[in-house]
Amino acid sequence: MEKNIVIYENNSLKNNKEYDNFIKYNNKIYLLYDAKIINPPFFDKIILTIDNIKKEEEENNLKMIYNMTKMNGCIIFPKKYNYFFKNNYEEYNKKWSIHYKKNNIVYSFPKYRIIDFIIIGAQKCGTTALSLNIGKHPDIYLNSNPDPKISEIHFFDINWQKGIEWYKKKFDYSMKMVGEKTPDLMYLDYTFPYIQSVNPYIKIIIILRDPIERAYSAWKLMKKHFNETRTFEEAIHDELNNPYDENITFYTSTTHYLKRGLYYMQIIKIFQWFSRDNILILISEDVKKNLTLEYNKVYSFLNLNAFEGEYKLEFESNNKSSIDPKIYIQLIDFYKKDVKKLEKLLKIKTGWLKL
Repeated sequence: MEKNIVIYENNSLKNNKEYDNFIKYNNKIYLLYDAKIINPPFFDKIILTIDNIKKEEEENNLKMIYNMTKMNGCIIFPKKYNYFFKNNYEEYNKKWSIHYKKNNIVYSFPKYRIIDFIIIGAQKCGTTALSLNIGKHPDIYLNSNPDPKISEIHFFDINWQKGIEWYKKKFDYSMKMVGEKTPDLMYLDYTFPYIQSVNPYIKIIIILRDPIERAYSAWKLMKKHFNETRTFEEAIHDELNNPYDENITFYTSTTHYLKRGLYYMQIIKIFQWFSRDNILILISEDVKKNLTLEYNKVYSFLNLNAFEGEYKLEFESNNKSSIDPKIYIQLIDFYKKDVKKLEKLLKIKTGWLKL
């Protein structure tokens, strides 16, 4: 269903039936932009009827309206603002012009800039390699330390109380795009309103992997570094037969080996907070086949030039053991509904859940 809005002043359009199917808004544009009035603030069609925006606020307001418009949506505006859209507009009528949005450029505001993009997950799907490799692009800042304990800031999940200024000190704002990687965020939906409050228009990058292989890899990590004493079979038996009823936090979720792989359920929640236009989803198995091709998808998504670096896969486990085929078959049944929903949502075929 389309989500359309008309922005006006005074009460000129309050009772205008022509806009019965529109949200009618007559307050400050920045309040709408900051998701303080409508959440999330993304629209298929925006009609701006105000033609007397203060000169010092005019360009920033137009940038906000552009950011709030979905891809393939449109903006209808007074002709006096033609200069902002340059040649990318058409005549709508004698008073108004129309712009059809065909790219996902997100305007930023240097005074308020905090973070441009985040790799939010999924854990054990190749986020470290993704971060280190795309960080080689000359226009991207990402922490290049290969140790996740150092490079992952965990601001939104466990360090929020340290404040925005603490967070901003982690970045080099001389770069065109500033980002970070915290792969737990995808699973921790309590962080979404925090992320939105910092930047509702943030670009979000997700990389996914066969959820059964992901679960086994996560178990190996916990066994090696975090005192997991159970076998994988014991661990998943506990998770399948003793459903968690505690609140999901950074700490309680560390051994949610199976639930972290229910990607569809997580992505649907992400879509409730952020525009789909600003979310890029990669498949780990495809990335490994062609690093340059897949990373250039990331650069395009971030509106940067194509780049070919000296890429390599990082942190391949020293534990080369494979999951027991009997357990794999058991888990296919656990995941198949979620994977089918995910493939339908993303209009892809993952090739997962096969022996």
